[in-house]
Amino acid sequence: MTNPPRKFDPASRRPPTIPYAGGSAPVPAAAVNAPPQPAPPPRPLTSTANRRSWTDPLVRFWILATAVLLGIGGWFVTQQFMASRSEQWLISHGASVNAVLIEANGDSRTGKQSPPGTPCTLKFDWQGQAVNVHGTLTSNNFLVNGQTVQLHVDPNDPTDWTDRTTPEPLAHRLIAGAVIIPAALITALAAVFLRQRVLRVWREGQSFLYTVVDTRYSALAPLSHSVRCVVSTGRDSTVVTVHLPMKLPRPQRGEVLWLIHPQGKPKAAIAARAFE
Repeated sequence: MTNPPRKFDPASRRPPTIPYAGGSAPVPAAAVNAPPQPAPPPRPLTSTANRRSWTDPLVRFWILATAVLLGIGGWFVTQQFMASRSEQWLISHGASVNAVLIEANGDSRTGKQSPPGTPCTLKFDWQGQAVNVHGTLTSNNFLVNGQTVQLHVDPNDPTDWTDRTTPEPLAHRLIAGAVIIPAALITALAAVFLRQRVLRVWREGQSFLYTVVDTRYSALAPLSHSVRCVVSTGRDSTVVTVHLPMKLPRPQRGEVLWLIHPQGKPKAAIAARAFE
């Protein structure tokens, strides 16, 4: 008995399949050209890391705020010190004149009373000429249009005057500027706190590979590249912004960077390249 012809099976000519045994998981394309991964935590606090932590944009902002407040405070103290010296000189060496209060707060009616501290105009005779001066009197009494007030005036400039008989204590002059001291202290503490946070991220944070979206100029950090990145692996599309010193090459779109941040807190990221 003749057996029926067998149908041709193309699969019979395929080479045998050998089970895959070895190798590693697929490597993301972005990681191929990635720079070396930063050392695992805890990382040493090198001189570069310490120096860079002071130039972090947020830290630098609060340092500048502290400097501005100290500058304002220095200017205020200097101004008040000079004003106190000028007042003391007028009382000791100025010419004494009797002035008449002719107007208070724009009202020139004779006998009109005004509360203490009201801006007023006084008139006195100086070397045969009438001189009008403006300002506020230091007396705590009500002002009355037509009253006579004794003034001490600068012989070289009669518009420079004071009605005080004794100089105001310098401490009283500086009270108004006392608020600057706690404000400067607060901004300085904020700078120190933020710097410690940056160093903690560098020392203890995890490293993640990110891809550069673009590089911009930021008014907050004019001496740095403001680099926007997204994580290179996974589906997280959160845009993270980090800053690199201007002396480093400007990152290009598509370039990969290692960022360091606490797990689940990408907004606190720092660029590893800036601290290495």
